[in-house]
Amino acid sequence: MLTIDALDAYGADTRAGLARCLNNERFYLGLVEMLMNDARFDTLCAAVENMDTLLALHTAYALSETAASLAINPLAQQFEQMILCLQLQGDSAVLEKQLRIIRTGMEKLRMIDMT
Repeated sequence: MLTIDALDAYGADTRAGLARCLNNERFYLGLVEMLMNDARFDTLCAAVENMDTLLALHTAYALSETAASLAINPLAQQFEQMILCLQLQGDSAVLEKQLRIIRTGMEKLRMIDMT
């Protein structure tokens, strides 16, 4: 079950995230769930696999901003690293490695909801 304590253990700064949501826990947790199921993540994966770097950059940026706004810092930082790789026009191996790291971060976040 997704809880504030579980998100804290994941590394989120839930105090900051909650403050941005007017301390409405239900609203905040709902937004985190939306991030966990965001279709843009699939778009990012496909863009990296197809080396569509412009789409990947735009998508990674949107996901990064969403995660940062919710103070899901570990995931936001992973998306920021992807953005840097894309801006520097990293090769496909580097991008795929960063995508694997992001996938792991998303899986860990999604596992919170299943416990």
